Parts: sequence; C-alpha cells; structure tokens
Amino acid sequence: MKTFLFTILSLFFTINCIGQTPADTNKIDAAGKKTGVWKERLNKLDFYGTYVNDKKEGVWVAYHPNGVIGTVVEYKHGKHSGISITIDQSAHHTGRENYKNDSLDGLSITYGSGSMLHNKTNYKMGKMDGIRNVYYSDGKLQEEGNYKNGVRDGVTKWYVAEGYVSIEYHYKNGLLDGMQKTFYKNGNINSEVKSVSNLEEGDYTEYFENGKMKLTGKYVKGRKEGAWKEFDEDGKVVKTEIYKDGELKK
Repeated sequence: MKTFLFTILSLFFTINCIGQTPADTNKIDAAGKKTGVWKERLNKLDFYGTYVNDKKEGVWVAYHPNGVIGTVVEYKHGKHSGISITIDQSAHHTGRENYKNDSLDGLSITYGSGSMLHNKTNYKMGKMDGIRNVYYSDGKLQEEGNYKNGVRDGVTKWYVAEGYVSIEYHYKNGLLDGMQKTFYKNGNINSEVKSVSNLEEGDYTEYFENGKMKLTGKYVKGRKEGAWKEFDEDGKVVKTEIYKDGELKK
C-alpha cells in the first residue's frame, strides 16, 4: 500500500512540475512515429504519457475534469504490463489490476462506494485462476471460491449477510462434482446430495433445522428414482412418492 501511494504521489509531482506546454506534447519523429510526451482524450478523461517508437511506454496518467487523478496504468512496448489503478472524481479508490502483455495477470481488486471492498480475483493470462472473493456492500464476505483456467474448480461457499455459510458446492472443470450442501443459520445441514458432471447422483437428504431427517430420496443421472420419503420431526413417514426416470409414478 505504501508503494502504491508513493507511486501516485511521485507521478502527480512529476507531471505537474514538468509543466508541459502544448508545443511540448504530441510530437512525431522524422519517421512519422509518435514520440515523447503525449496527451490523449479517452472516455472523457485526458491521458498523459510517453510514446517510444510509436508505442506507449511507462506510466500513463488520466485526470477527471475536476483535476483528480482518474487512472494510472503501466505500459511496456505498447501493451498493458504492470499495475492499473482507477480512482473516482471524489478521489476514492475504485480498482486495482495487474496486467501482463495486455492480459489480466495477478490479483485484481475492485471497490464500491467509498472505496469499500467489492471483490478480489486472481487471474492468469486473462483468465480467472485461483481464489476469488466477492463482498457485500458493507464489506462482509458474500462468496469465496476457486477458479482454474477461467472456470470454477474446487470448493465455492456463499454467505448470507449475517455472516454464516448458506451454500457449499464442489466443482471440477466448471461442473458441479462432489458433495453439494446447504446450511441453516445455526450451521446444521439443510440438504446434501452428490453431483457428478453437473447431475445429481445417489442419495439426497434434507433435514429440519434441529438436524432431524426431513426428506430422503435417490437420484440417478439427475433424475429422481425410487421411493422418496418425507418425515415429520418425530421421525414418522408422512408422505411417500415413487419415481421412475424422474417421473412421479405414485
């Protein structure tokens, strides 16, 4: 964080102290290539940076109309390489990303109103890869999961605003694969079933909040099969349904 602040302050000091006049910017060399300090307009922001041999190089800085720095981005040989920082007109930090050869690579962070953390995502050559966390507007954790090569892989958990885990799913190569669970506020399991390649497979069990069994059944390749039994809190069967290939028979 100290390095980030030092970079911003250094850039602000450098650009304002150089005092470039219009005659000093937007030059073309003898070969017709952009060179030196340039000013460019993009998305209603004025960007200042350097061209070397017709390619953007080093740090480029953009300003909002009110003079607040809006964007800081690094280039190498004309491509996004390094850090990219965004700031709103109220000087609140809105995002920080890392690039390598024009692709997101490394940790990406976005912020909501008042610089409140919104999400943290890891990338590898433009694809989500590693841990990704999403947050509620008050900064509490909403989702935490893992990605590999751009798709979910491993465990993903979802949290309700009160802070407890409500859903825990397992993924493999972007598909539901493994035990899938939902939870009550007290931490007890609400339901659980195994998935294989996005389809429910095997026993399904649902519970009352006190942990007693509420519903049991079986899935075969995503379809209900055989007897599905519903229980009351005393353990008595109150309803039985028979399924065949996902269709209710009786």
